[in-house]
Amino acid sequence: MRKKFLFAVLGLMTAVGLNAQVKVDRGNDNGQRSTQRKSSQLAIKYGVKAGVNLSSMSNGMDFDPGFGMGIGYRAGVMANFHFGQRSINSLPGTGLFGVQPELMYSYQSVKSDEGDIKMSYIQLPIMLKVYPTSALSIEVGPEFNYLISTSPDTMVFDDATISVGNCKGFNIGAGAGLAYELRMGLVVGARYSLGFTDMAKNLKWKNNGNIQVTVGWLF
Repeated sequence: MRKKFLFAVLGLMTAVGLNAQVKVDRGNDNGQRSTQRKSSQLAIKYGVKAGVNLSSMSNGMDFDPGFGMGIGYRAGVMANFHFGQRSINSLPGTGLFGVQPELMYSYQSVKSDEGDIKMSYIQLPIMLKVYPTSALSIEVGPEFNYLISTSPDTMVFDDATISVGNCKGFNIGAGAGLAYELRMGLVVGARYSLGFTDMAKNLKWKNNGNIQVTVGWLF
């Protein structure tokens, strides 16, 4: 299942990339174009990004695990599709809207009274981007996540033994944030993601608060 998910994600990003028409430097309206088809108003860039996770958990159980925010990290790749032109004289890919799919590895840690809960995810955020300027973007969109491992194997809260290590599988969330792209290609961003899915059918914990601070590079 995990391999099928990764192949599907890579296939989607490749297909979208093949349909892209141009690749440009869109740091501002006077940027120098790398390649361009005059009939197109779409610009594409590929990139890498990495950063810090600040994660929390909500509890829907009768006992109180004493959850607190923990620190983790994230790293992965992205494809940025920027549509339209800001003005008639602007380069393609400087318009108001864009889309940015990402494929990320995310390590998240949440503190509890019995120690840290550690989770490893493969994540596919698909962000709709709105550009107030050609460099600053507001982003919002769904996140499709696959929890590949959780530790420790078991934890005990109020005499209840929780098989934390058995928590694996798909869950869904959403994210919103801001990003700023410098002309050279450096991108800095901050995003908050909210998880909607319980850790398990009989475990009413939601990994539902994740603050992401990232630095990346678009080529």
